[in-house]
Amino acid sequence: MHEEVEQPLTMVEVITAEDVVVAVVHGDVDHDTFREIRDTLFTCMAGRAAALVVDLDDVGFFGSIGIAVLLETRQRADQLGIRFAVVAGRRTVARPIRLTDTQDLLRLQRTREEALAVIRRYPRITGRLDDPTDIGFAGAWP
Repeated sequence: MHEEVEQPLTMVEVITAEDVVVAVVHGDVDHDTFREIRDTLFTCMAGRAAALVVDLDDVGFFGSIGIAVLLETRQRADQLGIRFAVVAGRRTVARPIRLTDTQDLLRLQRTREEALAVIRRYPRITGRLDDPTDIGFAGAWP
């Protein structure tokens, strides 16, 4: 007897190393999946992460809602003082980001290693006076 099991359209794998969270999105980013992705990304920032890297290298379809989710996540990361970068080595993801001229805002990188290098260049900005790692001004993060 062969039974078909419906697989989820999208999965977000969360990898944490020290104070950096890497959220690896597998599947499609569209109107059916964006809420789950956004919720997971926001949950990733709810802890004590200093940085969030969103890795989209395993994304097959990337709709305009995906750009909206990334911009919303970037805005929330800025509010929380969390460094942020996006990995998009695949043309299906990188092209829409470049066409909307949001690659700099999203800190688009071709590889996860490049994204991790970019976020490690800058000190943490927490906005908390009792945090000795806080440099005190969000404008220092480009």
